[in-house]
Amino acid sequence: MKDFKWRWQDTLIVILGLASLTYALINYGKLPQELPAQWGITGKVNRYWDKNVAIPMWGILGIVLPLIMQFTRSIDPKRENYKKFENAYAMSRLAIGVLFNLMLILTVAYGLGKDIDVGKIAIGAVGVMFIALGNYMPQVKDNYLFGVRTAWTLSSPEVWRKTHRLSGRMWMIGGLLIFGGAFLSGVLSQALIITALVLAIIVPVLYSWIISRQLKS
Repeated sequence: MKDFKWRWQDTLIVILGLASLTYALINYGKLPQELPAQWGITGKVNRYWDKNVAIPMWGILGIVLPLIMQFTRSIDPKRENYKKFENAYAMSRLAIGVLFNLMLILTVAYGLGKDIDVGKIAIGAVGVMFIALGNYMPQVKDNYLFGVRTAWTLSSPEVWRKTHRLSGRMWMIGGLLIFGGAFLSGVLSQALIITALVLAIIVPVLYSWIISRQLKS
């Protein structure tokens, strides 16, 4: 707890979260009983939840999750390293909060029958979040709770540094692909999004293994 420091990003997280929840509650009586809980890579809804579950879920994720991340750092064995990337960590938490708050707004808009392609906007927003996180990823120092955590990055600060430098680029490229794929259709859209996920998730893991082997040889 002694590592917790309230930042302007936390204030904005709470304000945006309360604003999105207020929007949902004001329109609660107009909403159908079931609301979207998940969109597939095609932009179509593939799971619905009761509105009494969906609204609190997105609301909690939008406010509580980013704030919990500020507390969990205190239990990280490498918690001192967070002081070396305070702004990057705060901006990453803000990006996560903004995404979930937007998801709540889009969920309500879908329920109200707004004439917008909610699925494409949701996927596009994920792409923007990838870009934002990728921008700050190279600044993230080694820790156990945030970033690309593999056996190789956690065992070597140098592997961690090199992996996150590459990961930042991969996440930004992946974000651009997801954003572009959101506004295309068919096989091309799906191919772009799948490629983005491979770049952002698989490539950094493999790279951390390769770098680890190179440093040991």
